Amino acid sequence: MSDPIKEQLIELYNFARKRVILSMELRHCPHAGFYNPTDERCLYCHQDMECLWMNRNDELVALEQKSIAELKQQLLVALDFVESSLTPHHLSRRQCQCENCVWQRQVIEVLDQLNSSDGAL
Repeated sequence: MSDPIKEQLIELYNFARKRVILSMELRHCPHAGFYNPTDERCLYCHQDMECLWMNRNDELVALEQKSIAELKQQLLVALDFVESSLTPHHLSRRQCQCENCVWQRQVIEVLDQLNSSDGAL
């Protein structure tokens, strides 16, 4: 039987993947965005966090096999990434209806549900 919270977490990854990959500059990447921990160019690249996140969470990764805790942690990283890319006019995000702010509210709602169900155990 499937877990509805896990399904919601996985569904939220679609937007995060799109945002991270669109932000990356892969034209000069010798590894086409696949992080290589043995290559100094990757270790000192300005996109190392994006590459690491994508390599752990892209479409080729079976998110269904990850634990809820791991999905939650990686989604928090994506949430921070999206938030850091917002411009200052998003200070009143509760009213903003752009796709970034709507997605952020969805993530926070699902994580709040998850945290409240953890407390009930």
